Amino acid sequence: MFTPDSRFRLNEAEIAAKTMDGEAIMINLSNGIYYSIVEAGELVWRLLIEGRTVEQIAREVVRRYDVMTTQAEEDIQTLLAQLVEERLVLASDHSAPVSGAVSADVERSLYARPQLNIYRDMGDLLALDPPMPSLPEIPWKEKSGSQPSE
Repeated sequence: MFTPDSRFRLNEAEIAAKTMDGEAIMINLSNGIYYSIVEAGELVWRLLIEGRTVEQIAREVVRRYDVMTTQAEEDIQTLLAQLVEERLVLASDHSAPVSGAVSADVERSLYARPQLNIYRDMGDLLALDPPMPSLPEIPWKEKSGSQPSE
């Protein structure tokens, strides 16, 4: 179980992530597994990546969704455990408060328990043609134009 002051960060070495239209999409570039979270889960993901604490995230979920605080906290703990287990996020030692205001008044939405959707079926396909936008230079790969030593 994570403490109310726990913070996390994206595992940038292995994960590419994007949020759009109320959905967070993540892909593990090393194994091709991809993930998605929608609705309240997308909010949790976004706040998590911003560096918010578990307590701050729970407060914002309760403010925006029709859910009791204890239920939101329990669901966030479950989701965080999955995110850490899948190595999408790592514990962060960043303890400085995150700036950035949240919107003042929002209409509360119906609450659905945040769920991490995992798509392991794409791993083999993506292994054939991985989406690697920028990889560091491979040290053992010869530079173009150089001759191998014999």
